[in-house]
Amino acid sequence: MPLTSTSKLRKPCHILVVEDSETERFQLMSLLTTMGYQVKDVTSAEKAISYLEHHQVDMVITDWMMPGLNGLELCKMIKANSVAPYTILLTGNKRNEDIVEGISAGADDFICKPFNIGVLKVRVLAGIRIIEMQNELAEKNDVLNQLLSQEKHHLEALKQDLATAAQLQQALLPQGPCLANNWQVATAFKPAQDLAGDLFQCFHISPKLIGFYLLDVSGHGTAASMLSFTIAHHLSHTQPAWQEGDICHLVNKVNLEFDDPEQTGRFATLLLGVANTETGLVELINAGHPAPIVLAEDGAEFIDDKLIHNQLPIGLDKHYQYQSRQFTLKSGAQLLLYSDGIYECRHSKFGYFGQNKLLKNINDARNLTADKLLHYLSYSALLWQEKKAQDDISLMLISRGHPCNVNEATQ
Repeated sequence: MPLTSTSKLRKPCHILVVEDSETERFQLMSLLTTMGYQVKDVTSAEKAISYLEHHQVDMVITDWMMPGLNGLELCKMIKANSVAPYTILLTGNKRNEDIVEGISAGADDFICKPFNIGVLKVRVLAGIRIIEMQNELAEKNDVLNQLLSQEKHHLEALKQDLATAAQLQQALLPQGPCLANNWQVATAFKPAQDLAGDLFQCFHISPKLIGFYLLDVSGHGTAASMLSFTIAHHLSHTQPAWQEGDICHLVNKVNLEFDDPEQTGRFATLLLGVANTETGLVELINAGHPAPIVLAEDGAEFIDDKLIHNQLPIGLDKHYQYQSRQFTLKSGAQLLLYSDGIYECRHSKFGYFGQNKLLKNINDARNLTADKLLHYLSYSALLWQEKKAQDDISLMLISRGHPCNVNEATQ
C-alpha cells in the first residue's frame, strides 16, 4: 500500500481522518480544512486501509476505540510498512500504560479526548514539521545515493582503466627469455599498486648487441607510472642512440627532458647498458640506481662502485653529464638488475631487509634456474614485509652463455 508521501511535501498537506463519531469527525475536518490542509475522512479502520492502498497521505489522525479494527490495530498495520505516514492516535484513555501501548503500536503522537482545539492544532503543526524534515532528509539521501551511484560508476571505470594500463605496462616488459648467442633474460615484476613506477626492458640492437635498462621513478602508483611511461618512450629501442652506440647521449637527453609537472620533487634512478653477446663486454651507466650484482660460479657479489660509478639520479640536475663504464661478463655468469623495493621493504619487528640479506639469499639459491631464483627472491621480500607490498619490486637477470630452453624458462 502506498503509505508514504512524495519526497517533497505536497501543498496542501494530505491528512486522513479516521473517526467513527460524526461530531468529532466534523470537528476535526473543520479545523484541518481551516488550517489549509487537504483532508479526507473515513468512518472505520477498514475504510482507512482501503483508502491507503490507493492514495498517498502525509498524516493519519485516528480514533482508538472504533467498531471492527480499532485505531491501535490500524497503527500497527500502517507502521508495518518500511515508510509510513505520521500518525496521531486519539483516545479517551489517559493512563500512562495506555499511552505507552499506543506509542509502542506505532503512533507518533498521542492526544487524549476530549481534545483541546489549540493543543490539537499545535500537535498537527509539530507533526507537519517532522514530516517536512523527514522528506527533506529523504530528498538529500536521494541526492547522496545518486552521487554515490555516480561515484561507483566512476570508480568502476577507473578500475577498468587501471587494469588496461597495467596490461600495457606488462606489455612493455621483456616478453621472452631468448637472446642472441645463448644469452637469456628472466624477469619478475611485482607492483605495489595497480601500476608501478618501475619499468625495464631488454632488446636486440643488432645481431650481436643487446640493450637493457631498469628504471625506477620515485614513489609508486598512477603518477609514478605515468612518468615512467614517458621516460620509457625516450628509452625505446627505436632511439638512434642505441644503434649509434652512444648511450651517454641517450641518458643525458633523458635527464635534460625529464619533467616533474606536479613539482613534487620526483626523480628517477636508472641502470642502462649495452652488452656484446660475443665478447661479453658490457657498457653501463648507473644513474643513482642500486649497484647491480654479478652471479658467477664462485658466488654473487655487487659490482664495485669504482668499476661502475654511481652517478646522480635522473631529474636532479639537468646539466649533469653522465659517463659510462665497461666490464666483461664472463661466460656462464649472470647480471642482476633490481629496484630498491626488493631490499628496502621493512618488517614490523626485524626492520629493513637490506642489500646484505639480498646478496645472502642470492648466494644461497644461485643454483636455481633463473626464473625460480627470481621467484625465490621476490617471495622472500614479500614474506619479509608480511605480505603487504610496500614498494614496487622489479628484477631482471641477464645470463651469458646459457642455452635458451623455453620450457625450462617458463617452469
